[in-house]
Amino acid sequence: MPYEILFQHLLMHSREAILVSRRDGRIVQANDAAGKLYGYSRDELLALTVPDLCAPGEKFDVPALVAESADKALFLETSHQHRDGSTFAVEMYLRSAPLGKEEVLIGIVCATPESESAAALKTLSRSYEDLKVDYEEIKTAYEELAGTTYDSFVDMNNLVISRLREEMARKRAEMMSTTDYLTGVLNRRAFESQLEAEINRSKRESVPLGLILCDIDNFKIINDTYGHQIGDMVLKKVAMLLLRKRRSYDFIGRYGGEEFVLCLPGAKNEEVLKIAERLRLVVEKHQIPVPGFHHVNVSASFGVAALKPDDEEDLQSLIRRADEALYQAKAAGKNCVR
Repeated sequence: MPYEILFQHLLMHSREAILVSRRDGRIVQANDAAGKLYGYSRDELLALTVPDLCAPGEKFDVPALVAESADKALFLETSHQHRDGSTFAVEMYLRSAPLGKEEVLIGIVCATPESESAAALKTLSRSYEDLKVDYEEIKTAYEELAGTTYDSFVDMNNLVISRLREEMARKRAEMMSTTDYLTGVLNRRAFESQLEAEINRSKRESVPLGLILCDIDNFKIINDTYGHQIGDMVLKKVAMLLLRKRRSYDFIGRYGGEEFVLCLPGAKNEEVLKIAERLRLVVEKHQIPVPGFHHVNVSASFGVAALKPDDEEDLQSLIRRADEALYQAKAAGKNCVR
């Protein structure tokens, strides 16, 4: 079976972007996944070199990489450029192999996830498992030939899977250390760490900063009436509502029990009050379906505080002011903003 047919089989069945280039960098093979990643058709990619796809300032020395990857697969972190000019981080798994009478560089290109969730990493891992099945199907054909090309792909596949597993474990450990296990928002320690950084930035750049404390009203009654499983459902639903309705650059944490806290970078006191009122209405109007019951209506009280650029207060004093405002909201009858 000719090499070209084997390569086409791998290329067409791969869900990941694959580029094959000569020593001069000219791309001689590319699949549809590569075209989708970079915004080009396959024919357009064949008119380019791999360095053409690199972000400005990034170097890609093909002859050197061909030599370095002769005995083992290489892992490379770099930045590439989309057809529209935007740049993105990528991970490349490289291995040189003979193709006909010339030595080529085979590369699997993975865009680095911005927000790597375990589900996304699992999807990537699964796609490489699918590739591995394809490799097994054509292994006999490769062994009848020189075998080098097949071994190159297997080496890269094993390296990719190993690195994905390591990354998944690292991400999982990082997530567990910073995320509230029930609601998925930041835990108290992680939130305070980010808030401390924002307070310092606010003072350094002379920009305002807002803080909102949110406490679910009558949460003990909800637990006593419907049970703790429903109470947990209410916590998760309120957290989801706050996440959906916050500004894209605000961050939120669970501060303890039924209390959540939001940081609003750049927000003055008037804006913080408006945002808190908007969040209060969202919570008040949302009906939470409950198995065995029709639904549960909940409300929440909000206390706000704003840090002025010239304020000298620290994290604890800012939180204390928001907590005092929350106490006033509770004293005023709950389901309000103070």
